[in-house]
Amino acid sequence: MQSFTATRCALAVLAVLVLSGSTALAQHHGSQPAHRDEHAPGSKADQRLGDPYPLDTCPVSDKRLGSMGDPAIKLYDGREIRFCCPACFGKFEKDKAASLSKLDDRIVQDQGSLYPLKSSVVTGKDLPEKPYQFVYGNRLVRLGAESEKADFLKEPKKSLEELDKAAIAQQGKNYPLAKCPVSGDPYGGEMGKPLDIVIAGRLIRLCCDGCQKDLEKDPAKFIAVVDAARKGDKSKPDHDHKEKHDK
Repeated sequence: MQSFTATRCALAVLAVLVLSGSTALAQHHGSQPAHRDEHAPGSKADQRLGDPYPLDTCPVSDKRLGSMGDPAIKLYDGREIRFCCPACFGKFEKDKAASLSKLDDRIVQDQGSLYPLKSSVVTGKDLPEKPYQFVYGNRLVRLGAESEKADFLKEPKKSLEELDKAAIAQQGKNYPLAKCPVSGDPYGGEMGKPLDIVIAGRLIRLCCDGCQKDLEKDPAKFIAVVDAARKGDKSKPDHDHKEKHDK
């Protein structure tokens, strides 16, 4: 009888331990804290949407990025914005709507002349003389009317891919560079087929996918190289990266 009672007690203790462990495991993997940091690793907010920040200056101080050390990067609903220093975060967020609107105006002005479509990326219909335009993930998007934006937001990736294809088709015909702007290596040959990347409405043709990381680390630098080449100035590539690339 004592042995049976002892066995029952042992089983009860084991059940409590298993239940406690299961509860702890469930809390670790599935529960959400009352307040969640939108920039915490693993949250959706830490995944960039669209293009990396394409401008070479801080949206708050207007100082050139890199002039105060590595840029400080923060995501706002997935949109990447780069600052000259972390001190600018608070200034930008003091009136975030106004700050984003001002930044959007700069991006619209920068990308407007390069926009590759004369039709809505949502409906396929011709754009009116004054289309509805907005910035998504640092990319200018033009639609026939504001009412189309809801459909765009259902599948933004699909629409951005259509914009990329249009930009590649439009700018690839007379692409101004014969060599990769990152490595300085000629296209083709041992490197294989070039890799076409679209950032800020620009086609940037790379010799290989190994250069993409460097492109995204400092996109404004290579946007400037392509823009200069389009205007007839054949800028030199990043020699530091070329040495690493050759190794």
